[in-house]
Amino acid sequence: MPHTRRPVLNDAALSLAQRGLWALCIGVYLTVFVGGITAGGAELLVMGRAVAFTLVTALLGRTALGLLARASLPVEEGPLAKPEGPLGSLVDVVSSTNVAGQEDEAEAA
Repeated sequence: MPHTRRPVLNDAALSLAQRGLWALCIGVYLTVFVGGITAGGAELLVMGRAVAFTLVTALLGRTALGLLARASLPVEEGPLAKPEGPLGSLVDVVSSTNVAGQEDEAEAA
């Protein structure tokens, strides 16, 4: 029986994760840049450090998003739409499902 698979995240969740990655990169840049400037570092070195940390964050984030986009889960299949055999017994078609009628037949026997 072939197993079908479905993606772990749908398109809306992947889009939200990409927006979150952008926000994370902006936050990393601003944190490193503002922290470096307030600490009294040289502006060019602080900007270079902020860009480097932002690029590392973006690279790791894109790798994680790529793995999440390819991740999938197996889908369990339910019962088949067309059963392989008959559902009921064809041997005793005339018997009733009425319990009282079956009790009467048993008493008569």
